[in-house]
Amino acid sequence: MKNNNKAPQFFDDGFIASEQLPRRFTISFNQSVIDKNKMVKVVFNDTTQVGDVIDDNAHSDDYYRFHDIFHYTFATMLGWSPCARAMIKCKRKSNELIDKIEDGARATITEEAISMIIFNEAKRKQYFAETNYISKTTLRTIREMTESFEVRACSEKDWRKAILESYKIFRQLIDSQGGKVSFDAFQKAVTFHAH
Repeated sequence: MKNNNKAPQFFDDGFIASEQLPRRFTISFNQSVIDKNKMVKVVFNDTTQVGDVIDDNAHSDDYYRFHDIFHYTFATMLGWSPCARAMIKCKRKSNELIDKIEDGARATITEEAISMIIFNEAKRKQYFAETNYISKTTLRTIREMTESFEVRACSEKDWRKAILESYKIFRQLIDSQGGKVSFDAFQKAVTFHAH
């Protein structure tokens, strides 16, 4: 994952295009109200709904319905997201071991758990609106949880940048009650566009 002024390398570089995380794509977060519940439908590249329609699954309105932004930002900025791979169907099935370990259920559960750990800290800090501080405990926990996966190559600095960027977009999604997000893995850039 080092970049010495060359084209960036990705964990899935050696795989066919259909088994690579997309390098450039968009995700639309379309919010609606169904039976008084705020729900979000996620659409990939303006064409395909990915995953289920999501609500907060909580007693209070905490905006977790937009949490898929974390997975797609991790995919773009870290080159790693077994959750995004599952949702947009680009698992590395041509390699049985990689499919089972790196893209399998344990990796997906690990990423969801990491997202929840970060989310719990973020809620206490107004979703990082006024601070860039992510606790050392959270970052150390992430490192420990991912040490058996390819993303172990990413540093705490990489994780911090990806987390803060994802929460910047998360706050914009909240403020606009949805929106469209462009992802560029070559530039490690995530850009919000209001609907």
